Amino acid sequence: MPRMTDADVHLAAQPRLDTVVTEFSTDARRLRSDYAGMAWIGDRPDPESGQLGPDYRQRTVDSQLFLPDTHWYDVDGLDDVEVQVSAGLLQVASTALRTQGLVGVVAEPVVEFFEHPEGLPGVGLCLGLRGQIFSNLGVSYRVTVICAPEAVLRRGETAHPDEQAEETDTTD
Repeated sequence: MPRMTDADVHLAAQPRLDTVVTEFSTDARRLRSDYAGMAWIGDRPDPESGQLGPDYRQRTVDSQLFLPDTHWYDVDGLDDVEVQVSAGLLQVASTALRTQGLVGVVAEPVVEFFEHPEGLPGVGLCLGLRGQIFSNLGVSYRVTVICAPEAVLRRGETAHPDEQAEETDTTD
């Protein structure tokens, strides 16, 4: 059975939202960062039709991808961090026979902090997707991080509207 690599999963980020909030029970200032976007698994949609290709075959998905707009956090400043992740299946590609493809299973997404791939200081957010699929899929994701504002070492890049549909290289 073919195994998908991180190169077979394409992240397209929406603009990240950063807000300073007050924690209810302590009145402490906290930074809330909301990351959202699409994970196209197997193929990216056709720019004209919006449809994914009909590459109908069983594949294993096991990807850990840095969010394209992740902040870089001081690991010591994350002792009281709160993280929430959700994902939803958005599109299942039709098959070459013009029938609806089978999904298989995409397990519960996970978000973990990983060290910078080039050895720079800080840790960034990685979205983990795994499962068995039978056709190309689109999965929407949303990650919310609440932490002390001082935990951010470097702000992440901002997604620009004209870059949102482009492939994001998360391996370098």
